[in-house]
Amino acid sequence: MRKFRCLAIATALLLAAPSPATAQAPDPYSRQPTATGHGGAAATEHPLATQAAIDVLNAGGNAVDAAVAASAVQSVVRPFSGGIGGGGYMQVYDKETGKFTVLDHRSTAASSFDDQSFIDPATGVLYDEDTVTNSGVGVGMPGVVKAWEQAVHAYGSGMSLNAILQPAIQVATKGFYSDANLVREITENAARFCVFPETTRLYLNPDCTVPPAGTLIRNPDLAATYDLIAKSGSDAFYKGAVADAIVDTINHPKTVANPPFKILPGSATTADLSGYTVKEYGAATVDYRGYQVHVAPPSTSGVTVAQALNILEGYDLTGVPREQALHYYLEASRRAFADQQAYLGDPATYPNPLPIAGLLSERYAEQVRQRITETSPEGAVPPEDPWPFDADPNRQVTPQPATGKGVFAADFSGGTWAGFATEGAVEVRDNAGVMTVGPAASSFARAASGMQPVADSELLTRFRINDLGGDRRLRFWLRADTWNNSSSPVNGYAVEVNAAADTVRLIRTRDGNAVHQLASLPFTRSTGWQWLRFSVEGGALKFRIWADGQSEPRQSWTGQLQDASVTGKGKLLISAIKLTGGAAGGAFSVDDLKVTDLHPVAFNADFTGLPDGASWSGFTTQFGNGASKPGVGAAIDVQSETGRLYLDKPQFSYARAEAHAPQLTDSELLVKFRVTDPGGDRRLRFWLRGDAWNTLVTPSHGYGIEIKSTTDTSVDNIRLLRVRQGNAAFALAGVKRTMPAGWQWLRFRVTGEGLKARVWTDGEQEPQDWQLQKADAEIPGPGKLLISATESTGAAAGGAFHIDDLTLFDHAAVTGKTSPGDEKKSTIHLTVADKDGNIVTYTHTLSAIGGNGMVVPGRGFLLNNEVSGRTPDDAPVGHPNGPRGGMRPLSTQSPTIITKDGKPVMALGSPGGGTIVSTVLQVIVNSLDFGMTLPQAVAAPRLSQRNHSPLGNTMVEPEFTTTPEYTALKTKHGHHFDVSALTYGIGAVNAIAFLPTGEIQAVSEPVRRGGGSAMVQHP
Repeated sequence: MRKFRCLAIATALLLAAPSPATAQAPDPYSRQPTATGHGGAAATEHPLATQAAIDVLNAGGNAVDAAVAASAVQSVVRPFSGGIGGGGYMQVYDKETGKFTVLDHRSTAASSFDDQSFIDPATGVLYDEDTVTNSGVGVGMPGVVKAWEQAVHAYGSGMSLNAILQPAIQVATKGFYSDANLVREITENAARFCVFPETTRLYLNPDCTVPPAGTLIRNPDLAATYDLIAKSGSDAFYKGAVADAIVDTINHPKTVANPPFKILPGSATTADLSGYTVKEYGAATVDYRGYQVHVAPPSTSGVTVAQALNILEGYDLTGVPREQALHYYLEASRRAFADQQAYLGDPATYPNPLPIAGLLSERYAEQVRQRITETSPEGAVPPEDPWPFDADPNRQVTPQPATGKGVFAADFSGGTWAGFATEGAVEVRDNAGVMTVGPAASSFARAASGMQPVADSELLTRFRINDLGGDRRLRFWLRADTWNNSSSPVNGYAVEVNAAADTVRLIRTRDGNAVHQLASLPFTRSTGWQWLRFSVEGGALKFRIWADGQSEPRQSWTGQLQDASVTGKGKLLISAIKLTGGAAGGAFSVDDLKVTDLHPVAFNADFTGLPDGASWSGFTTQFGNGASKPGVGAAIDVQSETGRLYLDKPQFSYARAEAHAPQLTDSELLVKFRVTDPGGDRRLRFWLRGDAWNTLVTPSHGYGIEIKSTTDTSVDNIRLLRVRQGNAAFALAGVKRTMPAGWQWLRFRVTGEGLKARVWTDGEQEPQDWQLQKADAEIPGPGKLLISATESTGAAAGGAFHIDDLTLFDHAAVTGKTSPGDEKKSTIHLTVADKDGNIVTYTHTLSAIGGNGMVVPGRGFLLNNEVSGRTPDDAPVGHPNGPRGGMRPLSTQSPTIITKDGKPVMALGSPGGGTIVSTVLQVIVNSLDFGMTLPQAVAAPRLSQRNHSPLGNTMVEPEFTTTPEYTALKTKHGHHFDVSALTYGIGAVNAIAFLPTGEIQAVSEPVRRGGGSAMVQHP
């Protein structure tokens, strides 16, 4: 790849400074998002940067030389997204050697950085966000300059760094004209930029107002810094006067007098800076549908892209409706991010191994797919365990039970059918349960589990037909009550396996009647072990059978249907029967049996059968007229077989109840209620995660839903409340709802940091959307279910609330670590290829838009704040991404190259903080699975699921909300969406496609971030 060439840079970039007469033009630079042709190609965020790359290619440079030239120019014209004050990741494909190499030059923490660096010693708590974002302590030692030099020396054509930097020096000297995107970035950060005089001098007016689009911006200080680097190499940056200025800015930030927030000085040393090294790694590679996807390994998250693709490969995305394919895309991304948050970090400073082989194992992807259902989770999901697959990537995958509460299990290793009541020839052989039936008609064997009855459950078990032939049936019953005859209960649903025919049936018994066939489906018999997954949830019945040792076919069911004939609770029963006589009997075997309660109930109350005036069973109740008059002026009792909370007219009359339920952290309340007497100012409250009563109707800690009796339509009559440390109840959110006089339903869910509630009228269909939802981490739990009612202001007459059919579900969910807001971090990306087939895809960053806000005085570049996210709240000490000296904070930058049969197909990357991974992933799926051209794949509306929301929500661009898939994902798959408020869109891809025609196609954004720039050498 290295070939020495003499070079004279072309003069096209002299157009970088148009005449002053055009200074107020909104965008003086011509942009095209797609260019197709031959030779080399480049896609960047700005025409001046793209032109620099093409000029270098025309002058004989290769892709590496051109990428460095474009990056240097981008750092002038897009200074808030990247630059020499930051770090990044460059992936290089060397056509001659066939190697894919990643230059990791992520900024590194100072050696003195630790878990206390952002903790206020006076309070012991984390400094506020402004301080963490804009301080010297958050600066990492920049790696860009060292990476440019190393890339050019190791992988360049022989062109000098001096020559390569000349286009950027020209642009910085002569100036460039600001566009709307740059003005937006300055405007969004003007308040903090104004704190630093050097930043104000360069990018703001003296009064801290923002210059309009079309303003000529010159940066002679940066030009001089570039010139030093061009002539003396990276030593001019990492040692001497520039290094001293960087360290001085970190340790002694230059600010205005009395800044509006505290600015922490750093404690970096010149040794921290001069000791910076670039880490070179081979790219991590996975196969995806016959393509090879090459990604950047940690300290960044390219493996998260690769892991999500591994998960997706188990689904046929072209054979299902688009909304179902998008559902799988979102869930694969969610699960991959859960693992990213748990297992990835900087391998250079973390003392323990990272489970990369496990995360990228195809068998591990199969295990993760078991957690993906057809319905979106309602919160952040926990990570899976890749470590067994890290030790053995090809290890056998054991089918996992459904998410829920395990209520029964048997593996027969103890030599008995423990937990069952058995009849007939039931025994254990070879550590498996065996049921044998004789040759006579109606010969049977059966086993009734001792599990507690549940309404909705799933059975996962292995089974085997020991002897083919004969009219023998093996039946697995769920929601079953008691045996009615030899092999069937009074009520229940079953999967029936036939030893004599290649069929399997779904059957039902109801009210003691004969077995009724619901469906008969083809099934190839064998004497080998098979797996069965059988689910009964509400009226939905479905089952799946597959051979032991094969992958579970997650995308389809052997049979599924709807039937609402058998309701209520039941348990697992197993039976074998010989229906007709024959010459010989035979046997079935079962093993590894697990039953999961899909919706575990912790407590319920329905008041049925209780007389008027009775106490609430299962509750401790109290009432009174203020604290001084207990037992008078109110009532809490049963009326018309419903729970009543009656309040007399004096202010502070109250009634309250504490459920005799277990203390839960993650739970959901479903209850029917009625505002019996509308008007006045009475409040009904349902509390979850509540502790002891603190006031008459409020615990010291808890989350609540408040229903008001008011008929005033101008006020929120349903509110989401929080109370902590005994303070007054605080309204987190509220809605106005017309409250009819009849019964209403409330569903109130608290899982992890996610709070959700919805109310609907009895008899109507439950709505899909939550009317109230909020993320809050103040009350970690566990706590109790409490119910209270009060007359808030006093009224002319009393009134009541009624409740009924109350169920408290135990979600027992473990939520993942979330990182909200990282989509506002900013990076920058470019992709370049040359005529010889060498490719560079390159992302770098300052972290936040504008980094830490500090321009190094006299040097013209902003410093990063890449270490600002490393606090004990984000990742504790000992975590792979926990705070420590010298660390490279885990990034999401994902420069990616895709090949097939050794030939390049696509190279791409994107800025966008946490959304980078999902953006790159979606473009790949759009292209390789949905058949879009690369320009179409880039322009399509984006969906970003990063396991980032405690509510489980997915961030989408506004354009997606007008598509039919948006509605279908909500109604068919239970997704909830947050519409992105980012005016510049999610991500900003720059990519290159290598077309089957032999042409090369550069692709940039047509709209996002104001549109990018794509060019080829020979259009």
